[in-house]
Amino acid sequence: MQPADLTLLHFLARLGVAAGCGVAIGFERQWRQRAAGLHTSSLVAIGSALFALLDGILKAGDTTRIVAGVVTGVGFIAGGVIFRSGVNVTGLNTAATIWATAAVGALAGFGLWQEAVIGAVAIIFFNLILQPLANAIDARTRERSE
Repeated sequence: MQPADLTLLHFLARLGVAAGCGVAIGFERQWRQRAAGLHTSSLVAIGSALFALLDGILKAGDTTRIVAGVVTGVGFIAGGVIFRSGVNVTGLNTAATIWATAAVGALAGFGLWQEAVIGAVAIIFFNLILQPLANAIDARTRERSE
């Protein structure tokens, strides 16, 4: 779809896909009592989609610069959830989830709906699957050191 074809219905559909993906990612985070839950994930996805949609509205054809700006801006926001306490660092997974959620929102904003949904499913899947695996590895490491 060319930028000139962006109708209000297409605009709302793309924004809706971004919002739905953001809510799904945020639900997983909220359910597991992690930082950056429903509100943050939804807003990151919607905001990224709005910036992507801006290209269709302005007919600028400058998608790479828009994506670069989104990546930089969201990286700054994600950096705010990383905390260091002594030798421990927390919030890295949350920051990465925020960053990846922005990519999902941008995909939806550019009209790449299937890719956005696949990206959201991948984020949720890996957050659900890798956390127990990481916990098991950490537990084993603690057992070996004791």
